[in-house]
Amino acid sequence: MKCDTKFCQHIRKIGISQDLIKPTENENESCDKIDPDLILQIFSPMVTSQRIMNCHFSNRYTSMQCQNGTNIVFDEYLGHLFIYIGDKEVPWQQKVLSVSILFIKRICGSDVSLLKYSRRRRFLVSKLLDVWLKRSGEEQCVLIEAIEQLTVSAELSTAALTAAKTAAEKMKTKSAFSRVHILIMVRQKFLTLYSSRNATDLSAGDTVFLALLAEAIQSVDSEPKDKSDLDVIIVEKDESLQLENNVPLQRNKINSLLILLGQHGLKLNAVHLSFITDGVPLFIIHEIGNDVFNSSVIDSLTSFCTIQEIQIRGTVDREALKIAYDTVDSSMKKIIDLFKKKNAPFAPTRSVLAIITTLATRWEPLKKKYLDYFKNNDSSALIAIESSNMNIICSLKDLHHHCMLNESLIDNYTKEAVSEASAMVAVMLRDYTSSTLNINKYLEEFPGLVHFIYVDRMSHRMIAPGLEFASQETLELTKKKVWSMIDFSRQHLRDGHFIVLWKDNTFTYSYFLWFEDQSGTSLKPRVQPTASELFPGILNGDYYEKLIEQCFPRMSKGKVRCFELFCVHLGLATASCVLEHSRRLSATVWEVTGRPIYIFTQ
Repeated sequence: MKCDTKFCQHIRKIGISQDLIKPTENENESCDKIDPDLILQIFSPMVTSQRIMNCHFSNRYTSMQCQNGTNIVFDEYLGHLFIYIGDKEVPWQQKVLSVSILFIKRICGSDVSLLKYSRRRRFLVSKLLDVWLKRSGEEQCVLIEAIEQLTVSAELSTAALTAAKTAAEKMKTKSAFSRVHILIMVRQKFLTLYSSRNATDLSAGDTVFLALLAEAIQSVDSEPKDKSDLDVIIVEKDESLQLENNVPLQRNKINSLLILLGQHGLKLNAVHLSFITDGVPLFIIHEIGNDVFNSSVIDSLTSFCTIQEIQIRGTVDREALKIAYDTVDSSMKKIIDLFKKKNAPFAPTRSVLAIITTLATRWEPLKKKYLDYFKNNDSSALIAIESSNMNIICSLKDLHHHCMLNESLIDNYTKEAVSEASAMVAVMLRDYTSSTLNINKYLEEFPGLVHFIYVDRMSHRMIAPGLEFASQETLELTKKKVWSMIDFSRQHLRDGHFIVLWKDNTFTYSYFLWFEDQSGTSLKPRVQPTASELFPGILNGDYYEKLIEQCFPRMSKGKVRCFELFCVHLGLATASCVLEHSRRLSATVWEVTGRPIYIFTQ
């Protein structure tokens, strides 16, 4: 539960009016907590109704709109119902809820119950949501979910890449991890990325998420601490460090945590975060654990959730149940065999071995019951299976906790390598911390153009001038207009419209989305896309990849490139002027900023 004071007070008033709770002496004072039992009593009819609509009719609610302007939005993940109550537009509340679930997937993996039992992870999810909501109202790149390329001198670009490569080599020589990513951001803007050979690609969605994570952790660090806060992050102590040239360096504070990253299937990664200077995070990232084991635990938990949803419906879909069962059976075999053959992916503790033994003991009789059901088609047998399913899920969650989202898996050798690598990067870049360029002068080549945002949706790299105006009033007006333009164009994009021009009393707005082949020749969609329930962006899956698949079916991945351009012109600008500027912008913008560099080497 995450709510504001106004909501807490409102719920208490409802509870008092329904004789669910007694008023207190200081009832009118602000409160920021609600008894969970009160929430359950008030909302249980709505939740029960939602469950019945979903389980028995496969037609669950997506939202409710009340006469007083209150909107209630629903979503589900792994058998858990998520509800967002507010007074914003329904599409925005749906977007917020989907992003919240994304953060939970990345921080808690396949065990949503960690939100209840792990204060550390609950606090981090809450901070991530705060940062995302704040930056969505301030940063263009966060709002449109793209990576803004920081425009810097060639000297700084080379220095940053060299520093990142040096850090990767340090990790390779001093730790067991040779497949690493070294990422340097400047707040929400991208500076450089170095990825060692065979490292799983770090997606653009991962990069956007990591920038938000850095700010969330930094905000945790800046708050006053008490003993109950010490479990939020793992922190290396500050102490001096001798490098090969005997130059003493000061260790940066390192925040190390285990999270899940990836665009096409989440993988467990260790993320080590430090700050070169304020607002300049350095990420050292590497996969951790055994990928077969990790993916098998995640697949088992996910498929058991699917099985539970199928079994509680009035009519059981045997084909869907068989598919889910086969996934569980395959995953369970991999987990148990890894330990049975004494070829464990890590040195298991007694607790882990006990969990594996319990898991194997519980799975065999349950497997037999499912095989009997598929053979005899006796639906009554599924009722007896349900409690056995819960026992297996509990064992899998124990494995998930002990062997995956457990920071003690990061050994001291790795911590030492990370400390040295981050210290080296900080020293190599200490003379460049304020060396950036500005592309606002580029606007002068386009009379009447107030602002633009250009995005290459293959790399999700974005270029846009800063919203910098002498007058605060002009800034607020222009910013409000730009945010409104993005929202309006997004609505039309979801409806399948790729070119939109409109105006108000102040500005003329335009939005263009187009496709090109690898040689830069324009391509027309072979299939007109239908309205989409997905939200344009990359945080919660790559919307544009799915759009290309829909518009160009059976074309090889990577052969079609996608671009976006948003423009704000003065109100007097004609349609022909807007179109001419858009063509010139798309053709010349990379000449000004330099094309992005992608480094995947060694």
